[in-house]
Amino acid sequence: MAILKDYASKPNCEVEINLTLVNDQSVKFRIDFRSGPAFPEVHTEILCLKRDFFKLLDDLKQIDITHLSMLEHHDPGLCVYHIPQFGKYYYPGYGFLQIPEHERNEWEPRYKLIFVLDAYEKNNFGPRECGPALCLVVKMAQINEFVDTLKLEVNNF
Repeated sequence: MAILKDYASKPNCEVEINLTLVNDQSVKFRIDFRSGPAFPEVHTEILCLKRDFFKLLDDLKQIDITHLSMLEHHDPGLCVYHIPQFGKYYYPGYGFLQIPEHERNEWEPRYKLIFVLDAYEKNNFGPRECGPALCLVVKMAQINEFVDTLKLEVNNF
């Protein structure tokens, strides 16, 4: 079981992945989204190729603080979007890049990850990266711990 929690003094949003089956070729896991008492827990089971699962985990460790990213494995089920903390995107009322470059270096980098489940699992209309989603703001150390825990669990399953 690997849990990635929102970086906050009292985090209540989290993504949990529990492995249910691992063999030479594939990985089956249950993923749970928890977002505090205001919203119900969302979960599903995903089956994917083992190499795709490891590729998704490796890609997660490669994100940087300046580029948008979309991470997914070839099998439908889960997509992870990364929105950089300081990117060249528009903020209504503020314009582009409203935080000066010298102030950005004072901030500890955080990563906004949006985990999106495949809507196909419920609607059967075809693979879509437009299903239920949960956004977490985390630090790279949390991402590394989450990925390392999952890799260790897969190898020890």
